[in-house]
Amino acid sequence: MVHYTCDLCGKDLCAGEPRFVIKIEAYPGHDPDQITDDDLDDDHMEAVAEALRNEEYQASDTHQEQGYKGFRFDLCPSCHQKFLKNPLGRDLIRALDLSDFSEN
Repeated sequence: MVHYTCDLCGKDLCAGEPRFVIKIEAYPGHDPDQITDDDLDDDHMEAVAEALRNEEYQASDTHQEQGYKGFRFDLCPSCHQKFLKNPLGRDLIRALDLSDFSEN
């Protein structure tokens, strides 16, 4: 039997109890170059298919070298609600504003 624990508070999540899965992906953003009329006329389906085939065979190390990182968390209902209210933890960062401390 598979056992789950809330990755935030550590609560045991019993079978049949609600559990929420959070997946986060971090990767470099890419801004496309200027699109021209010629780009719109070309049929890019073969290029897309080839890119997908190549993606299937790339190792996860390649993703990490390019800055890709994936995360997966199991949360209890209470922690899930907290996550939805503040997914980036901004409130905690504001509460820990270290600029008030002097440099020693």
